[in-house]
Amino acid sequence: MTVLRSGPIAVSASDNFVYFTLPIQLTFSYAMYESVPLRAGLRFKARVNATPDWRLKTEVYYTGLSDNLADTFKLGPLSFKPKSMVENITQPVQKLIAPIIDNKVNDSVQLRAKVAPLWQNAFSPKLVSKEFNAWLKLTPEKIVMSPLLTANNQIHLSIGIITGAEITIGPKPAATPAKALPPLQQLPSFDKSFHIQLVMDLFYTDLVTALNPVLIDKTFGKEKKVTIRNFNLKGEDGRLVIVLTTSGDFDGELTVIAKPVFNPQNNSLTFEDVDFDTRDAGWLVSTGSWLFSSSIRSTIKEKLDASVVERLEKARLKASAALSSVQVAERVRLTGSVKSLSLGEATVLNDRLSVNVVAQGVSGVSLK
Repeated sequence: MTVLRSGPIAVSASDNFVYFTLPIQLTFSYAMYESVPLRAGLRFKARVNATPDWRLKTEVYYTGLSDNLADTFKLGPLSFKPKSMVENITQPVQKLIAPIIDNKVNDSVQLRAKVAPLWQNAFSPKLVSKEFNAWLKLTPEKIVMSPLLTANNQIHLSIGIITGAEITIGPKPAATPAKALPPLQQLPSFDKSFHIQLVMDLFYTDLVTALNPVLIDKTFGKEKKVTIRNFNLKGEDGRLVIVLTTSGDFDGELTVIAKPVFNPQNNSLTFEDVDFDTRDAGWLVSTGSWLFSSSIRSTIKEKLDASVVERLEKARLKASAALSSVQVAERVRLTGSVKSLSLGEATVLNDRLSVNVVAQGVSGVSLK
């Protein structure tokens, strides 16, 4: 039996394997008898894995001869089984083809050459928001990769960078010295989500803007009434202090206090204990108690609560927009989106509320 290669190897990819068909020509001879050349294909499949030194290693398996050969055929007085005869010679062919496939795959993919620039550039801070002059600074620690998946004649892999991250507002921070590309770690799967802890400031000037439509020149009360002409906000002893300037049945200043309360059960920051500060109310407490049953307190609370929710959502959308496409290196972009913001305790300062926030989202790297 003579086996000759008769053409180029056909390659396909599916079901997480790369499939190869090596076309061959078979000729059988016995004494004075010789068959006409028979065409067939040796079929192999290969699983591809990455090694710690950034090379791709293939495991090649013989899967059989193509189906276009008869199970038996006669040559003179003898009967031959071509499939079983060919399988006896596939082992040396498999050993021969395995290193060729290894070299060709590594030459075409060049995994280290593609990943090294991404790793080096990850140490340089990236501008994620021109509006806020916000910089994303990473401190990469290691690289992980998912198993190679194949489908529809395409090979897919996911590469992840395990890194610390911080957001800096202001001038561009100094870059962290780049480390050498670490050995590759291959994991069955890995999480694409990220968590960034930061402090978000809610300035009282913004809260004043939100409260203006529901307070300025609005009249409260039934039998006796007051109209709010002006107000201002400040922080004092861990509480929000709202000083209202009123006219009507009471001309002067009224002080409303509110305490920001974080509820971990529903991840909300609301203003509770909204009430008038009776320390400076004087005679109003006894003779004008009608004011304390008015809707001023509930109006302020509802608007403050809604304003926090609104500004958190705006912050999430801005953060998602800023992370949607960040140039990391030539033809390499970081993509991401912030899915939710988890709140923490709020600290009342003189001009703002300082809120601990954890941004949660998903990220990826696009190579084009």
